[in-house]
Amino acid sequence: MAAQKASLNEWGDRIRRLLRDLNLSQAGLAERLGVSPPTVSRWIQGRHEPTAESYIALGNLARPPEGIYFWERAGLDASGLLDASFHRAVSSLRTSLQDFKLIAGKKVSESVVRKGNAVAVAIPLLNARAYGDRIPPSENVSLAEAEVQSILLAPLAWCPHPENMIGIHFDGDSMLPVIAPGSILFVDTAAKERERLHQRITVVTHRDLGFKVARLQKIAGSDLLVSANHKYPPVDVSNASKWKIFGEVLWWISRDMNRGSDADKSNAFSREG
Repeated sequence: MAAQKASLNEWGDRIRRLLRDLNLSQAGLAERLGVSPPTVSRWIQGRHEPTAESYIALGNLARPPEGIYFWERAGLDASGLLDASFHRAVSSLRTSLQDFKLIAGKKVSESVVRKGNAVAVAIPLLNARAYGDRIPPSENVSLAEAEVQSILLAPLAWCPHPENMIGIHFDGDSMLPVIAPGSILFVDTAAKERERLHQRITVVTHRDLGFKVARLQKIAGSDLLVSANHKYPPVDVSNASKWKIFGEVLWWISRDMNRGSDADKSNAFSREG
């Protein structure tokens, strides 16, 4: 319920911000969107939510990355809209990574892949977190708000779709003993076909509930996310208009939780088989 109330307040706040950015009155925004001024007023007050069509129109008016929020609430897949911040982060690190051939962007040429002995894939680590909880904590970051924290390098052989790899954080004990709390998940966002993701560890997104991760199981016509820790009940994600496939978790990095201080903890790499 708390997450729902926060969401109701959020779209009103976003529309107020859009009015300030565009220097528009509520009546002016209503005219641009083809709706009545009372409709815009009800949106801002949280009494009614905009329709998908109105969300798309709001996204078209907003400047990036604000527009992504509105498009995401309309039900559009926004995972492909992260390129700008990703490329800025990669560019800032190129000078310090001269010994590697970085593979990034939408195309990977064969000449770059074959050239040299040190070939690495640059993977953006987002400040987003995936949870196993049914309702995410209040600090949940939606895809529209996700920013690139840093760039991580991985072997090319580990990345079937190098240009589509994204890293996100994982919190909670829902995937114990498979994935430890505090791990970093490496997600292939090109893997979105539900049929092919059966029995695979999958990240899905919901516009209000954020990122969830568990093993996708197709049972009796339903798509369920089943956590490794069985104290968490399965979550039905069959409704594709609400639950979007973000991608398949290919591997993760976990700290050794049995070591002493953070400075003494070593990293352990795990891959999905």
